[in-house]
Amino acid sequence: MSTGVVAASGELALELRALLHDLDPARITRQLQASFHARLRSVAQQLDTLLDGSFRDSALTPVRQRLLELQELIVAHTPSIELTPDDLDAAWEELRLKLQPVYEALAVDLKVLDIHVPALRPTNYTRNILHVSGGFIALLLIELVLTPSLMQAVAGFFVALAWSLELTRRFVPRWNDALMWAFQFVSHPHEAYRVNSSTWYCTALFIISLTSSPLVCAIAVIVLGCADPAAALVGRRFGKTKLMNGRSLEGTLTFAVVAFVVSVATVLLFHPSVGTVGALLVAVCAAPLSAVAELVSRRIDDNLSVPLAAATGAWAAMTWLV
Repeated sequence: MSTGVVAASGELALELRALLHDLDPARITRQLQASFHARLRSVAQQLDTLLDGSFRDSALTPVRQRLLELQELIVAHTPSIELTPDDLDAAWEELRLKLQPVYEALAVDLKVLDIHVPALRPTNYTRNILHVSGGFIALLLIELVLTPSLMQAVAGFFVALAWSLELTRRFVPRWNDALMWAFQFVSHPHEAYRVNSSTWYCTALFIISLTSSPLVCAIAVIVLGCADPAAALVGRRFGKTKLMNGRSLEGTLTFAVVAFVVSVATVLLFHPSVGTVGALLVAVCAAPLSAVAELVSRRIDDNLSVPLAAATGAWAAMTWLV
């Protein structure tokens, strides 16, 4: 196998990811847009060089096919510089939407060759709305409707359903395509190839439900529901100081602040007997721990790590209070 071709393909994928990152609706500006044609030409030139090279090894065939698909997209859909500003905005967005799934498929093909490139998490306002509304709905169900035993039963049902869908879509590609089409407005491109974030969320909720503590479960769902999308929006739009795993200092601080506020509000509203000092202690334990979990999450989905971290912090605080 040509290690040079594989390494060059990985470098090209990273350059493409950087371009898609800046094409994100939450980040794109006229100043950035002015550089897109040159950056796309650079990707196209690298593609030409790679495709003129050796792909004789059969293990490289999927990568070559993906690069050819990428080349065809760039040739056919690169926006004309003669377009009006509004039409140019629409054309770049159209190209972004076409390139995203090809990038994710290329990332999967490269992973087989031991080249790891990060998944894309593009801005999706519909997903953000679902995230927040889902957090509040879960909070109200936990605090006002479900008993601890019923909470475990409901969580168990959803985690079983989620993993059943995961398993079946791995063996039936058409079923996977149907699910991705049905949830296209709220799914990330990489979820066509990896375990869905909602499956990890259901898993976390089931584990947390075993504590039989409404307060602990409530903190877990409200922190993920509010702090995670807030951090994503701020990080993509204003994140300048890079930390790790694609996260920024601005996004992480936003996560911690929002997690602290919603934790205090949840305890005071639904568990007033804990008191103000107790509510602050719960928030002090849950917010930083969940923010760190979100920051370091890479191969572990943050829809699993964040609720578990928030719940652990809340549980530790309540144990100390008791």
